[in-house]
Amino acid sequence: MKASFLKRVKWVPALAAAAALSLVGVGISTPADAAVGNINPDTPSSLTIHKYDGDQQERGDGTEIDDPSSLGDPLDGVEFTITPVTQRNGEPIDLDTAPGWDLIDGATVGDVKGGGGYTLGTPQKVTTGGDGTVTTDLPHGLYLVEETGSGDHNVISPAEPFLVTLPLPQSGGKWLYDAHVYPKNKTNQTTPTKEVAAPATPVLGNTVTWTITAPVPNIGNDDTYRSFAITDSLDPRLTCESIAVEGFTSGTDYTATCDGQTANVKFTSTGLGKLTGGDNVKMTVTTTVTSLGDNGVIENDAVVNTNGSEVTSNPAKTNWGPLQILKYADDDTSATLSGAVFEVYADRDGQPIGKITTGSNGTANISLWVGNGDTTTKNYWVKETEAPAGYVLPSDPWSQAIPVVANGEASPYVVQISNTQKEHGELPFTGADGKMLLTLIGIALLLLAIGAAVIRYTRRARQS
Repeated sequence: MKASFLKRVKWVPALAAAAALSLVGVGISTPADAAVGNINPDTPSSLTIHKYDGDQQERGDGTEIDDPSSLGDPLDGVEFTITPVTQRNGEPIDLDTAPGWDLIDGATVGDVKGGGGYTLGTPQKVTTGGDGTVTTDLPHGLYLVEETGSGDHNVISPAEPFLVTLPLPQSGGKWLYDAHVYPKNKTNQTTPTKEVAAPATPVLGNTVTWTITAPVPNIGNDDTYRSFAITDSLDPRLTCESIAVEGFTSGTDYTATCDGQTANVKFTSTGLGKLTGGDNVKMTVTTTVTSLGDNGVIENDAVVNTNGSEVTSNPAKTNWGPLQILKYADDDTSATLSGAVFEVYADRDGQPIGKITTGSNGTANISLWVGNGDTTTKNYWVKETEAPAGYVLPSDPWSQAIPVVANGEASPYVVQISNTQKEHGELPFTGADGKMLLTLIGIALLLLAIGAAVIRYTRRARQS
């Protein structure tokens, strides 16, 4: 009967392999507590879970590892749910008996969780401590162990559910009553970055392009990329215009949507198959800047989700400031003038970037890009190209350098420029027509006098 009983439990090492007992490169201690022979129903049993961050490695045999230093970083606060498997097809599972082992022969996680006729008992939740371990005293039996919480760790590849028996069969007819399992996690330690480019035209209403660089995290050896998405939540002062992902084909490898203030990229199964851990995915979002808001500083970040694990990029900022021109007459700021036309320059030696005209209150306004990140001031110049009707252009139509600022209040930098009225010719005095007539009469009389003198002179010359 003893030989027959041991033969029936030869499947259990495969079951133990499912427990992910990762032991590559470490020494395994001799199972000093492993008893030889028949199962002793009176020997207490326990399960110790050791939780580490790292790649899944070779399977262990349920014994404790003497030196765990090469296993990776221990993870505290990870929750596991241990559920006893109590029956199969209504028959109780008692692993202190041979029929009990017959009932679980060839059992898999899928069978136990549904479809195999198994009944589950009351689950028990346990959480790893500061050293990444948790020990639970359990009666003899078959247990389903599931990782149900990652704590504060950003897990990208959680441990797969596994089955473990207590006691756990060992080679040479031995039984291990205190089993140790080492299910590994793979945490997401990537950090995406976000940058914003300078606008091609630095005038409000034009576009800026944001680039999110998302490193593809490494996943567990037995895991796959099940999902990969990048979400950019846009500031209300931005309107999403277009989305692209470098090196991938829209509609085939990913879908892209501009939904209100959300720019989203989601990889398809085809695209997921092209992902490689350690590579970068670059997503660009082109937006129109529509307003300054309260301070002209427009900031936002992006979130990358891989297999349910989320990481957030640094915030990127584009900064904009208002500029106002006040046009008035002859040093009287209350005598405002409309119709003055100005060109705006980002570089005095370059081409104008915009044109503005003063309105009925004598002001002309424009909002301009001043920099990214911590840069909140930029110099601009204005050149008056057309004076108001009845006024002349200044001898130097250029302004001095104007420091436009994203100043936290969105109050404009005001440039005051005066114009001088055009000069007129001398106007005639009142009654000028009479004076002109007298002048003409005087000239006529003078000519008559000269004529008379010439006649007298001629006569005298003849008489003599």
